[in-house]
Amino acid sequence: MNVDSWTFDRQSPTPLYLQLYHQLREAILHGAFGPQRRLPPSRQLADELGVARITVSQAYEQLVAEGFVVRRPGAGTFIASQLPLALIEETHTAETPFPPHFSSWGQRVMATAVPPANKPPKLEIDFGFGRSFPHIFPYDIWRKLLARYLSTDDAMLSRYGSVAGFFPLREALADYLTRWRGVVCTAEQVVIVNGAQQALDILARLLLEPGDEVLVETPGYADAAALFALNGAVLTAVPVDDAGFAVDKIPAYSRARLAFVTPSNQFPHGGTLPLERRLALLQWARQHDTLLIEDDYDGELRYDGRPLAALQGLAADERVIYLGTFSKVLFPALRLSYVVLPPEVIRPFVQAKQLIDRGAPTLTQAAVADFMLEGHFERHLRHLRQAYGKRRHTLVAALQTHLPQVRYANEPAGLHVMLYLPEELAETAVVQAAAEAGVGVYPAAPYFMTAPSPPAILLGFSGLSEAEIAQGVARLGDALAGLE
Repeated sequence: MNVDSWTFDRQSPTPLYLQLYHQLREAILHGAFGPQRRLPPSRQLADELGVARITVSQAYEQLVAEGFVVRRPGAGTFIASQLPLALIEETHTAETPFPPHFSSWGQRVMATAVPPANKPPKLEIDFGFGRSFPHIFPYDIWRKLLARYLSTDDAMLSRYGSVAGFFPLREALADYLTRWRGVVCTAEQVVIVNGAQQALDILARLLLEPGDEVLVETPGYADAAALFALNGAVLTAVPVDDAGFAVDKIPAYSRARLAFVTPSNQFPHGGTLPLERRLALLQWARQHDTLLIEDDYDGELRYDGRPLAALQGLAADERVIYLGTFSKVLFPALRLSYVVLPPEVIRPFVQAKQLIDRGAPTLTQAAVADFMLEGHFERHLRHLRQAYGKRRHTLVAALQTHLPQVRYANEPAGLHVMLYLPEELAETAVVQAAAEAGVGVYPAAPYFMTAPSPPAILLGFSGLSEAEIAQGVARLGDALAGLE
């Protein structure tokens, strides 16, 4: 056996025995050994390769376990006699990859335009949105809460948790949502999900037939719109203004099964749906037998007083499904959200979730539950609103100084501001000019459901310091001046 061409990367995280196993396996698959051929003794091959004998022994053991070789006591290690080498070689060396047959759903996935990931090249000042400032969250408390469960032998860690979610967390959320968000619910109506997008996916599958109409905002949350369309829905885009979803702009012909809205802080334009419009929307939904999905993605982050009550609390007929998330107020990597369901939807939703993923991680749910029950959550929210409120004030002040010509919804809420640019400026040119100045801003075009869209950009401020915000806006102002 010629081993002169075999090489080992001793700096690789892959163990040497696995590197040897792969080379032996490839040699077998390419017919370098005939059936029943004896492999060199482990000591001999180890000497030839300059590796430890245990390395060769472990590689042989892996090949034995997979059926490529067999051990014969007192005789050695041999290529398996029943190994169909001709068939293996044909399969292993096929030049044309097998073309998978994608379902109609899979084909729609590939055809779906997904907004670009919020991951620009490294820039000095990045106005990326949906991020958290790394030094605000109390990670020391979080680590202690996690350690509390990791240091015990509690049965919680050794079995699957409830598909609907860790019940103490559901209880804590029901209490919090009732007191602070005006949501009317019991703990049984709260279901924990792996991000709001999962809840939307399940709801779309449960509630929509291909061809059903769904109302979406424009500009609006593009991932939700794309998901509804992926499940066969026909989208009707309803414009928004500084007061949010324009109920009077719903087409007279609409017979929508669902309507997706962000009433507490419209995404991405900004604006809060006033009471008159909320009542009008609920009335319209009752008249047309439409179910409303309320995405309260950052309703806690309001800087001029108590957060506004949720739309769900006004719907006595339980026509509103409420979505909330921990991503914006704790940290994005947590990927933990929740949905408040009408009683009739709970059972099918939970059954669907069981088939999809069997439930969200119990450990993180338990830590979040303690975080809430021990008062850390509400203290953190107060700190968060103070810190982000200052950052938003800094952003608005800088915009008034350096970009007085741009228009935006001056709503004291959320984690970003959407700027409407002068009509003569191209959105892509502004993004490029900002990047050349070391500043990351984001195009708004992907969030408009109708074309043409006005030139606009998004500026998130939650991941930056006040000094970075002021400097970044000043650079952006200079960049735009150079384009005029």
